[in-house]
Amino acid sequence: MVTKKQLKEDIITYDVIKSVDEDGKIIEYVEVTLDDRIIDVYMDTSEVNVGLIINRIIEDNLYVD
Repeated sequence: MVTKKQLKEDIITYDVIKSVDEDGKIIEYVEVTLDDRIIDVYMDTSEVNVGLIINRIIEDNLYVD
């Protein structure tokens, strides 16, 4: 299991992505680039910071070895 400290060190960049699907629904997520992968984190993008991103990655078990 990855630790918060390890994730913080591995994050290179993160970008807030907002797009519209074919039904006109707005989709928001954060694209996180790590040393070895890219993870899409679906979360509220009105307030985004590294701590919130890390917590969501761990809570949703998005970092799988």
